[in-house]
Amino acid sequence: MKDLGSTIYVLGCVVAATILGLGVADYWAGYRQFTAFLFWVVLAAITWLVSRVALYVLAHATGDKARRIVGNFAKLPELLRKN
Repeated sequence: MKDLGSTIYVLGCVVAATILGLGVADYWAGYRQFTAFLFWVVLAAITWLVSRVALYVLAHATGDKARRIVGNFAKLPELLRKN
């Protein structure tokens, strides 16, 4: 499972770097709008973070622990509605 997590992480890093590159190109070639650049940065950070979480879950959670993590994640919307 760790190999799958590593593959997802590397792919996520490549996608995040591409998104960040697009943001820099948009900033230089566009109207130099800093808020638009920040949007690209946040989008790249989210992409990287999701791939990092996938790496962590697939590398450290095996068997019963993985089922509990997925089960708790599935319950998250219900728990948020209660609070």
